[in-house]
Amino acid sequence: MVRALLIEFDVNTGKRAGEVNPKDPKLQCYGWQDLESVPAKEVRVVEDDRDLSQYEGIPGVSILEGEDQINQAIDAIVPERFSIQESTLFQEDLRQRGISLASDYSGQDTVEILKDLHTKGVVGIMKRSTLKIEGGKLVPGK
Repeated sequence: MVRALLIEFDVNTGKRAGEVNPKDPKLQCYGWQDLESVPAKEVRVVEDDRDLSQYEGIPGVSILEGEDQINQAIDAIVPERFSIQESTLFQEDLRQRGISLASDYSGQDTVEILKDLHTKGVVGIMKRSTLKIEGGKLVPGK
């Protein structure tokens, strides 16, 4: 069974709860970090059969067992990401739909704007996938 740790840490110092060593080659973080929250959080896959009991009850460290728990934690801390892949198509589709970013989305966060436009089917926007665990292997998320 695949296991991971959900770890809180200080972005400024790099200090992790439970004294988890971020340079441990058998505790891999595949971009699963939330650097905006305080404290920051990350998911690290345990790639060996080490005893994790040392982390039980430690504030800021959660032991995740199985793909479902790990993927739920990833979804909770890694925001959806969208980007404009084809600027010309994107701008033309906005023009044809009569959407003005300046007036229709005034004051809104870029991430939320792109998410909304992607949901509406505006072309030229790509949803970036986040790696997940499936069948014990890393796969692009859906």
